[in-house]
Amino acid sequence: MAIDRALDSVLSTNSKISIVRLFVARRHDFIASGRGIARLTGITPPAAHTSLKALYNEDILKRDIVGKQHIYRLNTKSRVVKTILVPAFSNEQSVMKDIGAFIKKKLRDKKISADIVSVVLYGSAQTGRGIKKGDVGIAVIVKDAKRVKRIKSVFAEDIAEAFYEYFNAHLDVYLKTKKRFKEMVKNNAPPVSTLMKSYSVIYGKDPRDLER
Repeated sequence: MAIDRALDSVLSTNSKISIVRLFVARRHDFIASGRGIARLTGITPPAAHTSLKALYNEDILKRDIVGKQHIYRLNTKSRVVKTILVPAFSNEQSVMKDIGAFIKKKLRDKKISADIVSVVLYGSAQTGRGIKKGDVGIAVIVKDAKRVKRIKSVFAEDIAEAFYEYFNAHLDVYLKTKKRFKEMVKNNAPPVSTLMKSYSVIYGKDPRDLER
């Protein structure tokens, strides 16, 4: 892999980005099987297998074979990992933590936390690019229909305005009831079908665990 074009290959697909993000977000001694990585990232096992093989070949990941399983870990000795990927994705985590802390505080202040099942970041907001572009997308999953009007009003009239003042970015809120969101996941309906491919939970449940 040419040194000057390393990132073109390493970050060439969403699946590879999600896998690198997972390893950087965990401790450097984090290890996982291909199936475990697929589960943790929400990627299909075949897509995870292809991306893991590529990242191994690019020397971003190390691989151990234990019985019939392939166990992966971050190659912390790689120059690309140490000087580019870890700093970049660590900074990304910092931005997401700031957004998460801000949203959670507003939910508490407005006393609507108990009415909300989950809030997730999606799209470019996950990478920190949303802030630079001037917009951040979040999905808000509400317990039931009778709570929708009030929560929508709080976000539109207070939280979004305060968010813009603090982050200098627009807050794009996609709001659905728990029942409707589950239906859209089951039917693989857009935009939820796209959202579910890459997101970060900042409050409440993971959308994949709504049945629990």
